[in-house]
Order: sequence, then structure tokens, then C-alpha cells
Amino acid sequence: MANINWPAELPATLLMAGLSKQPQNNVIRTSMDAGPKKARRRYTARSVKFSGRQVFSALELDVFEQFYQTILADGVLRFNFTDPVSLETGEFRFAADYTVNALDGYFEVGMQLERMQ
Repeated sequence: MANINWPAELPATLLMAGLSKQPQNNVIRTSMDAGPKKARRRYTARSVKFSGRQVFSALELDVFEQFYQTILADGVLRFNFTDPVSLETGEFRFAADYTVNALDGYFEVGMQLERMQ
């Protein structure tokens, strides 16, 4: 597990509406001189990408942005977060920068996260 925990002041996981989960390819296929391709695992562990969103108040958005920029060093470091499907705590990192959209007095924050397996 990572040494950094997701802030307790923020929602514990991504919203289910619009959530997508994509296991990353972990197989290498090699053509042979004859017969079917040979397949093997690339790594002993693979990552799973999640794309989703959370809705924050202005105060929560400030907490999130401070966490992302300062604690996670602009999203580079790993942190403990609740898997939105299994609801188990796992080790995650940001796969891309987040997005923010205004939403009737709140802020919808889009995130692409990668769960380390």
C-alpha cells in the first residue's frame, strides 16, 4: 500500500454514473515461423484504468487541488483510494491530469486513475 491516503474530507470513490474500467493489456504475442502465435504475460502484475468523476463543493475542490498539487506532486505519487467497483482499498495513481467543469454551484471533477495490481 501507498504511504498517502485519499483525503477524508472528499468523497471516498468515483461516482458510478459514467464510470469506465479498462484492464491494461498485459500480453505479448509473438509470431512463429509456423503455427499459432506464442503468447506470454508482459508483467506479473498489471494495472487497471478507471475514468470517472466526482462532484465537489468549492471547499472540497480546494482540498482536492491542494492534495493533487502538493501531496501528490502534481499527481505523480501513488495513494490509497477505494476501488469504485470492488469497494476495496487499493493503490492508485493519476493516469492523466484532472478536468473541472462548473455544475450548478458545484464542480464536476473528471479523473483518469490507474489501480496498481
